[in-house]
Amino acid sequence: MRKEDLSIIVVDDLQFSREVVKSGLGKSGFTDIRTASSADEAMYMLNERRAHVILADFWMPGMNGLEMTDLIRRWDENNDRYTGIVLLTAEDTASSIVVAFDRGVDDFVSKSANQFELAARVFGAGRTAYQQNQLRARMRRLSNQFLSIKQYSLLDPETNLPNRAQLELHIESLIEHIRARGGGMGVGLIEVSTDSGVLHPATLKTVANSLLLALRPLDMVSRFDSNVFAVSMQFADPAAFNAGLFQRLTQNIRRHTLQTSAQGRQLRISVGSWHGHVLDPAPTVDDIIDHARKASEAID
Repeated sequence: MRKEDLSIIVVDDLQFSREVVKSGLGKSGFTDIRTASSADEAMYMLNERRAHVILADFWMPGMNGLEMTDLIRRWDENNDRYTGIVLLTAEDTASSIVVAFDRGVDDFVSKSANQFELAARVFGAGRTAYQQNQLRARMRRLSNQFLSIKQYSLLDPETNLPNRAQLELHIESLIEHIRARGGGMGVGLIEVSTDSGVLHPATLKTVANSLLLALRPLDMVSRFDSNVFAVSMQFADPAAFNAGLFQRLTQNIRRHTLQTSAQGRQLRISVGSWHGHVLDPAPTVDDIIDHARKASEAID
């Protein structure tokens, strides 16, 4: 990293002091230097275009250097970034240094320091900020990649439906929702099979699409295993829920597949379901799935 790569904002209420500092930094090789006469003006500049380093007077009217440090650190935290902060002061006391570092300042420089010391400290703070932001950007990329991989791991590659893992997460969320807000939920397992036990990929997609078309957008259709599809749903009024809904879904499968696989073999369809609205005690996901499996019956 070069000095020319760093963006700096010099903050001082005295114009003479600002120009002296800017001139010294410029002679030391820094080129991107902005100046502000107050902390408020500096914050506006920082919001308009980020800076690697804020070089500010410790004592300023209005918002002083420490108060500005507090505000910048909050902004940085909210925006997942890091800004180097160096404070200038005529007071070279141990108590001032301790207070400044405790508040999140990166470095602390006496106004009597020569331009070489000042440039070295600004460059050090800028290098730290640059490395911090590079690391944060790398962590964001890794996090996004992880989320992408996780999302892919929750999808069935053959049908692009949610897989069993995502189904179980959805059932858990429905249980918590109903316990907190009332209503009811239902889970149906629809098994589609042939004599060979293997469904052609085209048949899998047709069955998946037929189920999606028959349900509400908020209901979930998932692939439970090789030839079993699951439907999970939430309903507000338990009295209005019709458990026969799961059996009626098979009509869509029949209509779209013509009851045969791609090889012309007759499809067999069976449905098992569980539904409830008084979840006290709440069933587990395994309890619900086991009940639906045991309730499975062939649909003619």
